[in-house]
Amino acid sequence: MKIGLSLAYKGQNYGQQLQAYATQVVLEKMGHSTEIIDYERKGMDGVRFTPWLAAYEMKKIKRKIKGKAGKSGAALDSVHRENIKLRKETAAEFRQKRLHNFVKCSGYQQLLEYGKTIDIALVGSDQCWLPESCFGNLRTLRFALEGVRKVSYATSLGVEKYPLYCRSSAKQFLNRFDYISVREEQGKRIINGLCDKQVEVVLDPTYLLTKEEWEELIPNQREIAEDYLLCFFIGNNEQSKKAAAEYGRKKGLKVISILSDESVSDIDTTFADDIIVGAGPERFVNLIRNASCVMTDSFHGVAFSVINEKQFYVFYRHSTEGKESRNSRIDNVLAAWNLKNRLASGRPNGQPDDSVIDYKAVRAIIEKRRKESMGYLERALHSE
Repeated sequence: MKIGLSLAYKGQNYGQQLQAYATQVVLEKMGHSTEIIDYERKGMDGVRFTPWLAAYEMKKIKRKIKGKAGKSGAALDSVHRENIKLRKETAAEFRQKRLHNFVKCSGYQQLLEYGKTIDIALVGSDQCWLPESCFGNLRTLRFALEGVRKVSYATSLGVEKYPLYCRSSAKQFLNRFDYISVREEQGKRIINGLCDKQVEVVLDPTYLLTKEEWEELIPNQREIAEDYLLCFFIGNNEQSKKAAAEYGRKKGLKVISILSDESVSDIDTTFADDIIVGAGPERFVNLIRNASCVMTDSFHGVAFSVINEKQFYVFYRHSTEGKESRNSRIDNVLAAWNLKNRLASGRPNGQPDDSVIDYKAVRAIIEKRRKESMGYLERALHSE
């Protein structure tokens, strides 16, 4: 089967790149031919116009104005600027080295023509179904003809609930799908509230490959001789970083921080003993593999900690009161592995307990879920 892949892969976010890589690897291991759609939208060509689109655009403008008015945090210094520059370079190198079979579609008409050449269109994983994506054509697979099988694998909606402005468009595109799976229970509930479709909750693609399979793909290389605590905070919450630094001192661990390219805080370059600048996805994986402990606010920081059976703690990145909070991704994965005690947010001084993760029990759950998720893919791609 020839599968056209609608993946989130163009940014420098580690999880985005690694889940795209895992998706292509797994599908090709199953014997399929894959192509990654490199779509460039031309203006508003092909965008689904509804009265709600105008409402969304107004909300986006208000959000931008509010963000500028209430902007806080440190300025972007030379270290952060260099980090962003290098992260873009290492992300491009990873894509060139690891991903393949890109098909360029410039504008909606080319995308429609491409849709005639494939047997299956597959979207996933990552946050491909954020509310604003409901108006487009790539993530919604609106470009695919009626005879092309439309499949979602582990797609994340990214929010606790869909705003009113996107629901009619979401219902319209979801009803065209042949098989739908999502990454979080909240996503399943949102879709079940919009249309009468069977929805399965499956593993993020990164979990479909075992620890050993990841080591075959990305060989283990240790770069830090000492025992260390690895910090990977995407957000700018200073309390989380201070708590991590205190924990490292208490445990006698060198504190290493992978500098975020998505946010800035005043203590980014001072709370840890060493700052990692410009690291690519392969280095990210190896830094987690060789850490004594990991502290993070990242979904895929948790994922690769679990895959590599590391002791870890996770902090919320977003306010729990936000209507479009994305903390559900963390809640879901911790609940799935029976690891709710690894959530450090809300604990006194942000300090986690000292319990040790029983990875024998976690491994058994993952193996069961991996088998179920692969079973979904087999049905979605091979059924008549």
